[in-house]
Amino acid sequence: MKQETKGGKTVIGSVLELVDLITLYVKKQAKSIVDQSITGPIGNAARKAAFMILAFSLFSLAAIFIAVGLFLFLVSITGYILAYLIIGILLTIAGFIIWRQARR
Repeated sequence: MKQETKGGKTVIGSVLELVDLITLYVKKQAKSIVDQSITGPIGNAARKAAFMILAFSLFSLAAIFIAVGLFLFLVSITGYILAYLIIGILLTIAGFIIWRQARR
């Protein structure tokens, strides 16, 4: 007493196939929602963060080379002892200014 549909399938087989199709559809929609709302923005943020870290690393390296070049230029003008004293005084003044700003 099997009940068959027009295509020759049983009703239970058709229901099982429908359940499989609905499950597959729900999985695809869930994956699409996760990709659009979570994975995509996180991937973009990670990419931006990586490029920002790289850019600031290059800026830091450039600042070091510029500082060394300026120091050597100052040494060629004044000599090592005066150059160290000038740099030390400038750093002390800058530290004092930052310290005063932090206390406010």
